[in-house]
Amino acid sequence: MNMNGYLYDPHTHTAETSKCGHLFAADVVDRYVRNGFSGLVVTDHLHPEYLSRIDTEHNWDKVMDHYLSGYHASKKRGDEVGLDVILGAEFRFPENDNDYLVYGIDEQWLRSNPYACCMSAQEFYDKFHDQVLIIHAHPFRKGSAPVQETAIHGAEIINDNPRHENNNDKALAMCRRHPEYLRLAGSDTHRDGDEARAGVILPQRVKDSFAYKHMIETRQFQLWCPEFPEFLAADAEMRKESEK
Repeated sequence: MNMNGYLYDPHTHTAETSKCGHLFAADVVDRYVRNGFSGLVVTDHLHPEYLSRIDTEHNWDKVMDHYLSGYHASKKRGDEVGLDVILGAEFRFPENDNDYLVYGIDEQWLRSNPYACCMSAQEFYDKFHDQVLIIHAHPFRKGSAPVQETAIHGAEIINDNPRHENNNDKALAMCRRHPEYLRLAGSDTHRDGDEARAGVILPQRVKDSFAYKHMIETRQFQLWCPEFPEFLAADAEMRKESEK
């Protein structure tokens, strides 16, 4: 894919871990290779409902063994076919059904912070905001609770999952009110037809979540999504305004 950079999707799921995932990890990786991507971030769901199904022995390491199975399978296949597979997570807290993409983590971080998804969104931000990057996923999807605007570093202004009413225009409007927010785009891949619809273009390849976090924090990326060119133009214009 010729775009003067390397294309990554920061929002994907696996059937191994996410209950709502219909594509197994190796299949997801192969689909992204066929679509010309350089990498993806595995952001499987981590929230109290997941724990209620998995944490039957109240053993956090066993929870993480299951939770990381999708990432590990993705990474194994990615290494075989030359796709960068990065670890992320999609947290949901007990207060409502809003979702938060978390970057800048590794397996040790997840194992060392048990039950972090049982905090509130604000508590999580207050404790970890200087360690991780917290991006509100599909903040205005139909049925979402009001956005906790003090608990995030940014938001998806493009969530291109075709099966949801994402109201991306409202996410863009929120980011206009908060020019300090980081603005991202992702496919939110769960099943056939979701994959490779949106992402970010990086100037160089990244191999782990910390390098990806650095690229996003330092705004060394561009958004990519053929379906929403007007959002790409709006993002580019906002970048110009912030540089004045």
